Amino acid sequence: MMTALAYPAIAKNFGSIQVDGLGEVFVIGPDWTGDFITVSGNSFTLHGGGRIYFGSQGTDELGPNTYLQIPLMDKHFAYTVDLSNVGCHCNAAGYFIGMPGAGPGDGGDWYCDANFVGGQWCPEYDCLESNKYTVAGTLHTCSGDGSNWWECDRGGCQSNAFNVDPNMFCPEDRCTINTQKPFLISHAQGTEYANIWMSQDGKEASFDICWDGGYCNNMAGSYGGMVFSASLWGGPDIDMGWLDGMTGCGGTCDIGGSSVTFSNFELW
Repeated sequence: MMTALAYPAIAKNFGSIQVDGLGEVFVIGPDWTGDFITVSGNSFTLHGGGRIYFGSQGTDELGPNTYLQIPLMDKHFAYTVDLSNVGCHCNAAGYFIGMPGAGPGDGGDWYCDANFVGGQWCPEYDCLESNKYTVAGTLHTCSGDGSNWWECDRGGCQSNAFNVDPNMFCPEDRCTINTQKPFLISHAQGTEYANIWMSQDGKEASFDICWDGGYCNNMAGSYGGMVFSASLWGGPDIDMGWLDGMTGCGGTCDIGGSSVTFSNFELW
């Protein structure tokens, strides 16, 4: 009963963008992320960190009805992304989560995910975990249902572009996708698949996120409506070897000097 009386977390509406297939969508986030986000035209940029959500309303509070539920079943969710300023061991992420959680959670923002961040479990679909050296996708299923999730699969079912083809994605012209330039990326998902497709200068590349048909089918139970979030994170004390260790890229993540731009979203 105490959680039902909790106040929504303090947040900020950073503006809105037009998403083909959805209309006006608000870019919202916790108030601390205000120093890390710029919304301009039909794009937003995260610089030095930060996290945003797609909202159904322009509001300065994060309550259970604030977030936009995006239908994903048998659809394509696409946008242009610029990773040219996201270096080794940093992570520019785009992901869907089964928000809102059952209660306000530790941060009061109704956040939940498959790693119990905020103290609440829910399914998570990491459609973009990336820097300019590689991109990965991960499905995370949970036991339970929308009113009571528990024991989520933290590791999930994942594929990495570098492991599929080392020449698919890198900051060089030899790769199909040269991450020194913006490119189009599309996420398609259904009961038997979840796929990442990319296009740049007439070249195309794609790979499936998970090869386990049963796992994909279980994940599809959440595609009726999920909340999109984007973040930029990393740092010298954060191990990102699971994402880009196989590429051989070096150095530490300069999160303060990093930025990523997302633009021209569409759902079809």
